[in-house]
Amino acid sequence: MNIIYSRLFEVSVLHDYFRDSIAKDIKLVPTQETQDLLRKGRMLWRETPQGIVVLYRAEGDLTTPEVSLAPPLDFNFFFKSTNSPQFFTTTELTKGSRTYQSGDFLAFKSLPANASTDPSNPEKIGLDLWDGSRPKSFTARVNLNPTPAKALLQVKDTAGAKIPSGLDENGIALPLDLELSPDDKGEFLLKIDLKGKPEGNYTLVLRNEADTIDLWKKEYFLTQDPEVKSALGSLKIAYRSAPAHLYGAREYYAIDLKRKATKWTYIIVSQNNKVDLGTAELSILDKGNPAGSPYATYTFQQQGAAPNADVKINDAETVIFKSQVPIPFFENPKLNLELRRKPGNRVLFGHLPNPTRSGAVKVAPGEEISEIYVFI
Repeated sequence: MNIIYSRLFEVSVLHDYFRDSIAKDIKLVPTQETQDLLRKGRMLWRETPQGIVVLYRAEGDLTTPEVSLAPPLDFNFFFKSTNSPQFFTTTELTKGSRTYQSGDFLAFKSLPANASTDPSNPEKIGLDLWDGSRPKSFTARVNLNPTPAKALLQVKDTAGAKIPSGLDENGIALPLDLELSPDDKGEFLLKIDLKGKPEGNYTLVLRNEADTIDLWKKEYFLTQDPEVKSALGSLKIAYRSAPAHLYGAREYYAIDLKRKATKWTYIIVSQNNKVDLGTAELSILDKGNPAGSPYATYTFQQQGAAPNADVKINDAETVIFKSQVPIPFFENPKLNLELRRKPGNRVLFGHLPNPTRSGAVKVAPGEEISEIYVFI
């Protein structure tokens, strides 16, 4: 008897930081609930060079499943990195005006209506940012300023429908608009118990007593899977009854990550004060890029005086240059940045170093900055 598996869907993880636009060091791992779902539907998942593929056991016609699952179905995968410092340094993680902060949870969700059967044009899955992950049962204390006399707790499921936050002591579902009062410290105690609900993103909202204004709002990925502790986020591939495309033509999805760009700031340090920064008249000249490079030609402007009046490194004087526009991170380094000394037009460095791909990015008002220290 031949065992036949047909492909249900494929997911690629794209990242334009890399030369071939395929993300490295990223793993998509099914959650425990999704692993149970795969077993129930006689499905397999396998890693590919670009991401993952999910297959189902089929009849001889290569299309009819041996075990047919019915939508709605959500396949959830943890999004993990084996090189998190590089990932966070080189990846643009923004959603609208919101930028990733420590504790946030990266979220990628397919839209069933946008599913693609064209391998050359997969459904591009963009980034969302949630407020973290939690177990399905947890408590939280919330301070509101000013502190209202009462607030309404609402919990919404992955579809946005209001659901009870749990059961009372008699096993009866709590009200969808649960009235809460602050304790003697002015804190609202939230008790969430959604055990028995499917894992996924749930929204918690505190509303004013008239139910007209959000006072506090968080969106969490709720799961009992301990693997969430090592995950940066999750991917959800969703199937719904309409449009009905479960077990249809093979589908293609792509997480579409973009490289980060920062303003490069060179801190030139006169080691042991060997170079008189006041008379050296240093400058940085960009002499261009190889063909096919994503880099432009950049201008660097001196920041402050030479030597800089505010910045010294181990009592050594400095001069500081900053790029006038952000420069993207890319797997191939930026070449041909020359550090020049005007007297004699002498080249001190023919190829200044790039920012480290795993270092911290500083956030200043309205811009992100990568600092590079150069000792001369």
